[in-house]
Amino acid sequence: MMHPPEHPDTRTTESSHRDEQMALFAHTTRPAPDRRRMSRNARMAIRLEELADSWDDAAAEAHASGDQLSERRLREQARDARRSAQLLRAGPGGAAGLLAS
Repeated sequence: MMHPPEHPDTRTTESSHRDEQMALFAHTTRPAPDRRRMSRNARMAIRLEELADSWDDAAAEAHASGDQLSERRLREQARDARRSAQLLRAGPGGAAGLLAS
């Protein structure tokens, strides 16, 4: 069968491109999950955990400098952020159980 010039014969070019494509997409480990594929609540929970970690670090610095008021405020913010992340991950059905505990 004769192909028109704008449609080259795929039987001859398929084998040369197939190896290149497989090498391009071959992964030895599973890639990290993409944040765009996660729900909005899951992304916000991750952000709250990151904020809590940074507030814990700042609280440790405040403790080292002797600033007890700032340390307490930062530790409370970190605790509240982690609690909020738990509520977001639990969703509407699991939030009642978390609040009851």
